[in-house]
Amino acid sequence: NRDMPFSYRDQVERAEAVLALGLDDTLLLEPPLNKTEHYDADHAPGILSRVAREVVPDRPYPLLIKDYITPAGPLRQVVQQTSDWPYGDDIRLFSDHNVSRSLKFPVADAADLERLRHILVEPSPGQVREFRDEAARLRAQAERLGVVLEGGWTALGDAALWLLGTQALLYLQMDDPGFVGQLLDVVLSWERRRLELLLAEGVDVIVHSAWYETTDFWTPAAYRSLLKPRLQQLVQMTHEAGARFNYIVTTSWQALVQDFLELGFDSIVGVDPVQGKADLAMVKRELGGRCCLWGGLNSAITLMGSEQEIREATAAAIHTLAPGGGFVLYAVDQLNEGLPWRNVQVAIETWRELGSYGD
Repeated sequence: NRDMPFSYRDQVERAEAVLALGLDDTLLLEPPLNKTEHYDADHAPGILSRVAREVVPDRPYPLLIKDYITPAGPLRQVVQQTSDWPYGDDIRLFSDHNVSRSLKFPVADAADLERLRHILVEPSPGQVREFRDEAARLRAQAERLGVVLEGGWTALGDAALWLLGTQALLYLQMDDPGFVGQLLDVVLSWERRRLELLLAEGVDVIVHSAWYETTDFWTPAAYRSLLKPRLQQLVQMTHEAGARFNYIVTTSWQALVQDFLELGFDSIVGVDPVQGKADLAMVKRELGGRCCLWGGLNSAITLMGSEQEIREATAAAIHTLAPGGGFVLYAVDQLNEGLPWRNVQVAIETWRELGSYGD
């Protein structure tokens, strides 16, 4: 945010600046080759890829065609290179930017699943050493600053959507749930190995990306049969290692509250009363005291309002969600560039005035 009264070069400097404001922050340890959404497949051991750019008559945008060369054959992606495409002449395996621009998603059939196994691979010994060195550095910084060291992010449903596309995911969970389960198992096997590395480094919390694990993308029945048993494995691994499991989900999750409790999530990150239409009183009633609630404010809408609107929204979040503890006041889901810093200050000032509410 260019309007912020500080700048930073890395997450440690950011945490120092945020702590100086009297707020809380965390540090994030990512697995080798980055968190799932930013997985650097091109630098995974043994991976070869090639990208071609084609200008096709009668198409509004050039096409980018990427092939990952595997022993089981090429895994292909095709996207339209729109004017706002963020990756130059390349394509990431996983990305929100792919979804609306893709003409061919990476996975369509069983043959693609076998190819995918060759891309979701173990990091090299050198990459593991670099990861452990970074883990030691961040752990020391987290201890110095007195902040939580997070690990992640893991992903299951999000990865399935990035690999299949939204339409195919919606159809296949109804028409061929067995295939969706096979895809999730490929991803889960890979995520379990990455999770083991994170937990071995003593992270306090595992963060799981679940923006696309909602009833916008999965029926409740599909969530329970396809996602829930696989999520349970990640939660169990995390708890057995003595860490907490934070679940980032911001919309259309209220029908799954009982499932969240049964899965044993320690925190729900993203309780959004605006975009997510979360009824704060209902959320408190159903989840309060059983898992920590992060949210209460919508960053894009609430914090663009008037000072009075921001104060009222902040006060409502605190009065509703804070009693009894287990609440983190959090602007869902981030403070974007261009957001007036004065508006952030208003929320902070209101929190300082009311932050002890519920004692």
